[in-house]
Amino acid sequence: MHTMTPAAIVTDASERVGLHVIRALGRQQVPVRAVELEGRAQQVMGFSSCYTMHSCLVPHWQRGEEAWLAGMLGVGERGDVLLPSCLNATVRVLKHKEQLAAKYVMLLPSHHSLTVANDKWQLHEICQELGIAMPRTWHPTADELAQVANEVSYPVVVKFRHDEDLYGHADKRYQIASDAQELIAYWKQFDAVQERPVIQDYIEGSGFGFEALYDAEGHLKAGFCHRRLMEYPITGGPSAVCESVKVPEIEKIGQQVLERLSWRGVAMVEFKRCARTGKFYLLEINPRFWGSLPLSEAAGVNFPHLLYKATLGETFPMPDYRVGVRMRLLPTYLLSLASSFRASPLAVREWLPKLGYLLDPRICEGLFALDDLKPAFAYLRTRMQES
Repeated sequence: MHTMTPAAIVTDASERVGLHVIRALGRQQVPVRAVELEGRAQQVMGFSSCYTMHSCLVPHWQRGEEAWLAGMLGVGERGDVLLPSCLNATVRVLKHKEQLAAKYVMLLPSHHSLTVANDKWQLHEICQELGIAMPRTWHPTADELAQVANEVSYPVVVKFRHDEDLYGHADKRYQIASDAQELIAYWKQFDAVQERPVIQDYIEGSGFGFEALYDAEGHLKAGFCHRRLMEYPITGGPSAVCESVKVPEIEKIGQQVLERLSWRGVAMVEFKRCARTGKFYLLEINPRFWGSLPLSEAAGVNFPHLLYKATLGETFPMPDYRVGVRMRLLPTYLLSLASSFRASPLAVREWLPKLGYLLDPRICEGLFALDDLKPAFAYLRTRMQES
């Protein structure tokens, strides 16, 4: 057993989410072992963080899961805390949970809970059972597609049914169809990658999120709400600028659905508030850490550190947080601002106020952290190579 503070083993160190987890733990003096898959990225920005104690490359599971498992078991010491930061790593950890749990400690949902939370059709059925509003959702076969295309009210969204083994940016994971021809084309395009994508009503309005941490007994240990002030893509996507809020309605709904799934660990329940009616619709569950994680840390809820403590069985009071804290992710913000301008160059009242988010000193920056600058430049180099 450890005679010193157990290290946190954080996966997906090339992802922004992985970096956010590394920083949130390191700022609380938790030693961090950052992990990434071999060949996944040329620039592993989490490896350049000043909060990373050790950097570890492990074999990619696509080249053999046994080699990946052996690599993971060689990362840390007995009693270290294993924190998969993204979905695909969580799926693999759960698949090999027995072997990994013999060496590491972890706090994760069951494989069944994760599968249901990550499946938009199964989640739709649970929301119907609980009486929770969700956009109308269809899950047609190829033979049923033409009939559904004639029945829906446009616009609709075509989405992959689940996110497992999907990579790439959010704008590659859905398409908005404005007519039957587009719907059929998008559905077939998605179906070629993952069988039977879902179709949902498009809800125009503001995006909200409820984030939660549940302990090993299924008790809520931390909760947090945010709303998106800017997104990218602008039609619906991850936060570019977001703000801490308290919304009891989505707190209640989020807890209801997560407790129905007997949740353990962290998750984010995503909502849209209809611009026309003000009604909240549950869109999906992200059964993992989320992209706007630095906002909750800035507002007073350090989810990675609390998960680390809960995994080790430590107790702590339910944290409160400050409302009105704002966070910006600079590269995503600039992409969103440019998209808004291109979409409506004459709508000055629409996009001009968003310029204020660039210069407002009260807004915390999620990527370019003054205490840890190197990873942001690694991120920019990666994005430039991709473009």
